[in-house]
Amino acid sequence: MTPARAYAEARRGGAVGSARRVARIWWGTLTSGRFFSGWSAAVSLLIAVTVLGAYRSVNSTVEYLPAIGISVLVWAVLVVLVLPVAWAERRIRRRRRRALLVLVTVVGVGAARPLLNDAAGFVLLHEPSTGSWVERVTTNVVIWLIVLSLVATATVAYHTTRDASARLRVALSDLSEADRRADAYARRSRLLLHGEVAKLRTELTQLVAADPGFDEVSAFSQSVRAVSHDLEDAAVLPLSEIPAGTGPVDVPAAPRRPLLARLRPPSPVVVSIAYVVGSLPYTLTTVSTALALIAVVLVFACGFVADAVARRSSRRRSATARGGAILFAWFATGVLFASAAILLAPQTLPTALVPILAFPLLAAIVGVSSDAIHSAIVQMRRLSRALAAQTDAVATRTTRARLELRSAAEQLHGRVQGRCVLFAATVDERAATAEELEAFAATITLALAEIEGTAPTRAAAATAPSNALAQMIETWSHVLEISSDIDEESRIALGREDVTRRVVDIASEGFLNAVKHSGARQATLEVTHGDPDAAPELRVEVSSPGRLGSALPLTAGRGIANLGGAQLFQRGRDVVLEARVPLPVA
Repeated sequence: MTPARAYAEARRGGAVGSARRVARIWWGTLTSGRFFSGWSAAVSLLIAVTVLGAYRSVNSTVEYLPAIGISVLVWAVLVVLVLPVAWAERRIRRRRRRALLVLVTVVGVGAARPLLNDAAGFVLLHEPSTGSWVERVTTNVVIWLIVLSLVATATVAYHTTRDASARLRVALSDLSEADRRADAYARRSRLLLHGEVAKLRTELTQLVAADPGFDEVSAFSQSVRAVSHDLEDAAVLPLSEIPAGTGPVDVPAAPRRPLLARLRPPSPVVVSIAYVVGSLPYTLTTVSTALALIAVVLVFACGFVADAVARRSSRRRSATARGGAILFAWFATGVLFASAAILLAPQTLPTALVPILAFPLLAAIVGVSSDAIHSAIVQMRRLSRALAAQTDAVATRTTRARLELRSAAEQLHGRVQGRCVLFAATVDERAATAEELEAFAATITLALAEIEGTAPTRAAAATAPSNALAQMIETWSHVLEISSDIDEESRIALGREDVTRRVVDIASEGFLNAVKHSGARQATLEVTHGDPDAAPELRVEVSSPGRLGSALPLTAGRGIANLGGAQLFQRGRDVVLEARVPLPVA
């Protein structure tokens, strides 16, 4: 379960949904195989020299620089120790083992860091250990869990979005070529139809002017038959055989945004909870319980003030300016809280100055994580809709062109050729009268006009339902290598338009899902009749190679939800979309 998917699925669940959302986001990040990254190292360095700096025993500004040096040194040692873990988590296949490795590492780093800080301080600066070990270890473990989880959430979401977006852009590029082929096919079909009808008109004019006999009318009938066969052949011509000019068109990627532009207004509750959880163990050991409770209330109050100021000051600004306004608001709030802390507990200096950097830093981490999840959902939804719309447009244009050719071939083969047979029988017995010849010519002329579309048709032809499914598969074949298996009972049921429409929607959603979850570009469609002893239904299944936890879901899960009762699950090495289509009772 990726961060974006968990975020979208539980969005409307209230407090319980929010708790589940946070838990699923965290678990998805923990098991992603990309928990530790370069961004983890960079942010942990900032935390190591600010919020968790080794300055507990610092009493003057002169002592700050050596204390920061100790923090950087210990950070470098821990990064080196974590590198093998980062390498291993990307290669462990089982998600639970991966999560266990990450958790043990983070807790181990949090527990070892105070020991290493004290050891380095004693060896290099001859400073003795200070403070409670329980409080220091607890603070480190909690802060590292929170901060590294937030950073990993952002990096996993951005990475997943980048991978899935790349696959969707390739699919859109392939469909752009199919789109040009569909246009070329439609133009070619119209030219073919107009050309063949014009040829028949010319032959009809020559036939009428020559006082025709049986042989002449039969020859014209054979011409009509040959044209109908040519149109039938053109109606089943694969799009892949239509020249489309240039190759696939590159679909541009979304422009890279500056870091400040990726900063959305962070939740003041999340920022406040993160700060309180990380700082409370230290606070309880340095001030009274009553003062600690006051500090907790002040943290939340300052958080809501910072959020209100940030939102108000960032209105009608560019994304970059909005990010700057958010950081400044939280920095000012940190100054305000630090001032209050110094007034209430001056003995906590210089630790009381930590909120000046901790507030904006935590706000930035939470804001970027929120942006990563939001951007993942928006980007996937936008590309998915574009891909679905493009697929539908190609299928619609191709189906219309094929339908026009089939309809013309049917009218030529039935209506026109049938009239020719009747007229040939007449002239075989005797010469046709002027009225009979004129009536024959008028009937054929009207039929050719209807076929060409220059006269009203007597009845609009309807698309055969089974052709809709075949056309959708053909369109998606420009993107995926598709194999289909439809049993005989299902083919009979697909004769109903409403049933076929449902199957087409499910299959299209499954193919879109296949593009997102895998770079293999393969999919299998199975349509089978349900249990004969149960209510009549079709079981539609689309499977494709991939991992359900390694890519974002279709349009944040909405496409699947709209299918009603559809299930998306992992089966071995395949991601499977399964849905049931009820059949009307005869």
